[in-house]
Amino acid sequence: MSNDDDKIEQLADDDASFANLLKLAGERPEIPLSVESRVYHRVQQEWRAATVEPSADKVYEKVHKSWRRNTLRGAMLRWMVPAGVAATVAITMILVSQPDPVPLRVAATVSRVVGSGPISSEYPQGAPVHAGEVISTGSDEGLSLLLARSESLRVDENTRIRVDAADRFTLLAGRIYADTGQFVYRNGGLKIHTALGVVTDVGTQFSVAAIDQSLDIAVREGRVDVRGQLDTYAARMGERLTLVQGEGASVTNLDTHDDYWDWVVELTPTFDMTNKSLLDFLKWAARETGRELQFESNESRMFAMRTDVHGSTDGLTPDEALEAVLTTTTVRYRIEDDKIIINI
Repeated sequence: MSNDDDKIEQLADDDASFANLLKLAGERPEIPLSVESRVYHRVQQEWRAATVEPSADKVYEKVHKSWRRNTLRGAMLRWMVPAGVAATVAITMILVSQPDPVPLRVAATVSRVVGSGPISSEYPQGAPVHAGEVISTGSDEGLSLLLARSESLRVDENTRIRVDAADRFTLLAGRIYADTGQFVYRNGGLKIHTALGVVTDVGTQFSVAAIDQSLDIAVREGRVDVRGQLDTYAARMGERLTLVQGEGASVTNLDTHDDYWDWVVELTPTFDMTNKSLLDFLKWAARETGRELQFESNESRMFAMRTDVHGSTDGLTPDEALEAVLTTTTVRYRIEDDKIIINI
């Protein structure tokens, strides 16, 4: 038998053995067309690159290795792709489920700062104050806060107050002054929480001081209601209500222009003169100083109503602003006790 016949017989035996092995292994998963195509082209490359006729053993070995390699690669891809998709979905769900950050609520804006201590650098004029922040002032320091509807809150020296919301505060220590404008007898005014009770305004100008075991409320205009630990109280214009831990309450009289209010005057916010008349300015000055505005004649009132004001009161107290503005007009004024009297 020639060598060619031997090779043919050997190939036939190999094919039979391979067929028997495939039968014993059972059915295999269908080979993807992409894998089959790559194996076919790889076999063609091997045959073309050979300088001599390749042996059947070499061809079988290379085809078998290529098939195994692509089969393993396909299996890995079948596992990796779903795993990658699952991981992507999980990460996406985590990112989507994360709540959006809650923006900080601006409860007030600093309208005036007095002093040169830490409070001045932490809260400069025009700075926002957010709900939850605690304001602390040292000696000779103070600031004014502009609230909603032109309401204001003034913080005295050596005071600690927490800003809970635009209309709710907790006085931890020290003294504050609230001015809710001319919304007299409104519903739902400012609330000042203290260790001895809750102070609620009913359209007022008033101060609240929390010192040691006492609570002191002075009313300059309107009325405040106080809900203490055991009882409720009301204080009206010109009254000063004092609550002492374990001793009950007492009420005394306090003039609206008493020296007690001097610290409030120092923290008066700047009066905005934009599109304001002289009458508007005079009403502001009288209210800020706790005095009554009077005109000696209707002609004087009409003149103040028709006259516009210009400039700025920044850095001036109400008394200083009154002097500065009226010197630029023909209006004359004088102060008698609790009155500002205007004449032309």
